[in-house]
Amino acid sequence: MQSTEVDEFIYHESLIHPPLLFHPDPKRVFIMGGGEGSAAREVLRHKTVERVVMCDIDEEVVEFCRTYLTVNRDAFQSEKLDLVINDARAELEKSREKYDVIVGDLADPVEGGPCYQLYTKSFYDHVLEPKLADQGIFVTQAGPAGVLTHKEVFSSIYNTLRHVFKREYIQYVLTFSSLVSKDDLH
Repeated sequence: MQSTEVDEFIYHESLIHPPLLFHPDPKRVFIMGGGEGSAAREVLRHKTVERVVMCDIDEEVVEFCRTYLTVNRDAFQSEKLDLVINDARAELEKSREKYDVIVGDLADPVEGGPCYQLYTKSFYDHVLEPKLADQGIFVTQAGPAGVLTHKEVFSSIYNTLRHVFKREYIQYVLTFSSLVSKDDLH
């Protein structure tokens, strides 16, 4: 599942607003992934933000969402948004810019998948953390965290992150639980 109109706001508001409100003056934000534009939409609600780089590897998804997700049309048209089609790791490695907030709005780290290397301690230590400005904040999605699903990816992401970063917060999103039936969404 990529997105849903029913409760995507829980996912995106929980992902974006806590770090941007906690940071004293967020001006530059880098979004790894985020192809549907919802993370950018929420970032752009913060008046202090001057520049948002959204870097997604899948141009087809980005173009589909830009065309059909009308709720994100303003975000895609914002002059503050710099949309980059590339691998987020490669983009961060070549960038000389430092960011106040870096967001991981990525697919789960399935081995061999496009995002697997963006969830490693090595990536966090050597690529991501050096791109954070003073008081910079990193936030990422961490897959399903339900009682029966946390071992899929959540536990390994959580354990990796706590070895690099000092604080964390968790928000459960019903739609992304593997225990959800379509009856639960009505």
